[in-house]
Amino acid sequence: MAAKKSSTSVKSARAKTSGNAKSTPATAPRRGRVAKLSRTASALVSKAVRAKGFAEAEVVTRWGRIVGPDLARSTVPVRLVFPRGERRGATLHVRAESAFAPILQQRSGVVIELVNRYLGYAAVNRLEVRHGPLPIAKTTAPMEKQPLDAKHKQQLDELIGDHEGELSPLREAVKSLGEFVLSDKTNQKQ
Repeated sequence: MAAKKSSTSVKSARAKTSGNAKSTPATAPRRGRVAKLSRTASALVSKAVRAKGFAEAEVVTRWGRIVGPDLARSTVPVRLVFPRGERRGATLHVRAESAFAPILQQRSGVVIELVNRYLGYAAVNRLEVRHGPLPIAKTTAPMEKQPLDAKHKQQLDELIGDHEGELSPLREAVKSLGEFVLSDKTNQKQ
């Protein structure tokens, strides 16, 4: 009898998850398939971004793609505020570096048009520019290839296969990657 109760509870649980109840990608059962990270992350980020006043989370996550790299370097969207009960006529609050704020104010019509075009409807009506510091963007210096010593050069040639003449594009790419990796190891020893 206990087995009968557990099988019916499993069936009712399945009916609840497959029925009319909406499940978000973050909480949906996987059903043996690989879940896309972008969908899961999007569902989680959307909730956090909505708490900050953004009904359209994509405005924040895709800001560089929406306004272009020049504007994205000097600006950050802060909030998107809609009038109560409406989905049009919003005010987009953007933080800009003090020197760039007048330029952004001049280009406000273009920014509004770009955001509305991306969203697919006239969501934004006004742009409010706020002066302030932007988050520091991480930049990494590109790695440089250092000349390899004889031992590492021989090791790489053995790995790739020392062919007389030209290397295939794949072998050339592997050799280049190996030179980067091995030259980094020699630099760390010094």
